[in-house]
Amino acid sequence: MSSSVSQPVARETEAPEASALNESFRAPQNHTLLFSLLLVASVLICYSPAAHNGFLNYDDNTYITNNPHVRAGLTRATVKWAFTTYDAANYHPLTWLSHALDCELFGLNAAAHHEVSVLLHAANAVLLFLLLLHATGFAWRSLFVAALFALHPINVESVAWAAERKNVLSMLFLLLALHSYIWYTRRPRADRYALIVFFFTLALLSKPQVITFPFLLLLFDYWPLRRIGATQADPHIAVAVSTPLASKRSVSWLVIEKIPFLVLAAASAFITMKAQKAGGAMQTLTLYSPLLRCETAVIAYVRYLGKAFWPTNLVALYPHPTKLYPAWQVAAGTVTLGLLGVAWWAALHHRL
Repeated sequence: MSSSVSQPVARETEAPEASALNESFRAPQNHTLLFSLLLVASVLICYSPAAHNGFLNYDDNTYITNNPHVRAGLTRATVKWAFTTYDAANYHPLTWLSHALDCELFGLNAAAHHEVSVLLHAANAVLLFLLLLHATGFAWRSLFVAALFALHPINVESVAWAAERKNVLSMLFLLLALHSYIWYTRRPRADRYALIVFFFTLALLSKPQVITFPFLLLLFDYWPLRRIGATQADPHIAVAVSTPLASKRSVSWLVIEKIPFLVLAAASAFITMKAQKAGGAMQTLTLYSPLLRCETAVIAYVRYLGKAFWPTNLVALYPHPTKLYPAWQVAAGTVTLGLLGVAWWAALHHRL
């Protein structure tokens, strides 16, 4: 008799505690914190060997070890030089200042320089997770994408090579600009818009590769923000429950909204071309014909996608071909990209 009575009593006393624990774990804010900590821990563990790396005589000497301006630290002369130089055939003053700050704090301690890059990459992984979470409301899917970005071998070069600080730094400001954009779309205001411009400018001053940002915003407008003709009742909109829907606008308005970013991107492209020309990095059409450049773009896109799924034979520099590719490779690459484009459009059209 005693055993038959004690079992229900045990369930009555233990069930509320277990239920409360499960509900606590299911809480969105707990997921966010836990997933963010997992991303940081994963990056720190996987990139811990980077602390044992030294400086290379391949770009690290130009950027850090043999650069008297950077080695001087954050002086007024260094700041002036950073904003006026075309050294290394680039214009990225914030990257120069980032290296100068490291020298100011750590001297030529290579381990510390690498550890700063690892911390920046960890911050980028968390920012990407939070960005996707706030834009879509899907925690696990956002975590998967952020983890893939954080740990994929194709990103090792950007994190473990000191001279590639420009990559992790520009990514940091790009993600902050995207966060600002989502914040702006919830309630458009001039001060929020100015914050996007501010972070985008910092990203451009870190590395001009982010000039595609205005087009990325248009993609965000289509999905996941669905600012084009969506309504509150649309069941395909996946946004966090606590986050109001983004403001809706016409296509023409959305394009006009991006004009300041297009102007900044064009200015950055112009300055970058001047820097590349001054550094002797621009090749003439006699060496690389327009046809060869187009073929290289098609083949490179396909090979890059291939390395995303099977990251082997990764190197710091992929030599540019000097002769045309075999016709079958160009045809196969063109068809592959075309089919991927059609599949992407069909998926978006049918909201799969």
